[in-house]
Amino acid sequence: MKISFLIPCVLTLFLLTITLAEEQEANNPPKAGQEQQYGSVEERRIMESLQGRSAPFAREREDLENKKKELKRIEGEVDKKIEQLNQLRVRIEKLLEQKDAEEQKRIVELAKVYEKMTAEKAAMVMGSVEQQLAISILAKMKTKSAAKILNNMEREKAAKLTTAFSTLDTR
Repeated sequence: MKISFLIPCVLTLFLLTITLAEEQEANNPPKAGQEQQYGSVEERRIMESLQGRSAPFAREREDLENKKKELKRIEGEVDKKIEQLNQLRVRIEKLLEQKDAEEQKRIVELAKVYEKMTAEKAAMVMGSVEQQLAISILAKMKTKSAAKILNNMEREKAAKLTTAFSTLDTR
C-alpha cells in the first residue's frame, strides 16, 4: 500500500519540477552573450534568420525617429514664423487704421477749406480732383455749401459726382 501511495507523489513532484523549470526559462531568457538552446536545427535556423532580418527594421525605426524629431523642430520653426507674421499683420492693421484716421482728418480739413472758398472757385478746383476725393470732401461739407459748389460745376461733372455719391460708386 505504501508503494501505490508513493507513485502519485513522485509523479506530482516530477511534474512540479518540470513546470518550475519551464517557468524559469520563460522568465529568464538567455542574455545577449549566452547561447540560446533550440529544440531543433530548424528552430535555430528560423530564429537566426529572423534576427538577421530585424537589423534593417531597427535602422528604419531609427530613421523614422530622426525624421519625427526633424519634423518637430521644423514645426516649431514654422510656429515661430506664423507668430511673427501675426504680429506683423497686427502692426500693419494698426498702421492702416492710423493712416485712415489721418486721411479722414485731412478730408475734414479740406471740406472746411472748400466751404470757406467761394462756390465758383471751389467748383472749379473740385472739378479737377479725383472723383473719390471730391465725393469724400462733399460728404464732410455742410449740405448748403456742397449744393452751392455742385451748382457751379459743369453739368456732366456734377451729375457724375452726384451719381457716384448716391451709389458709392468710385469710378
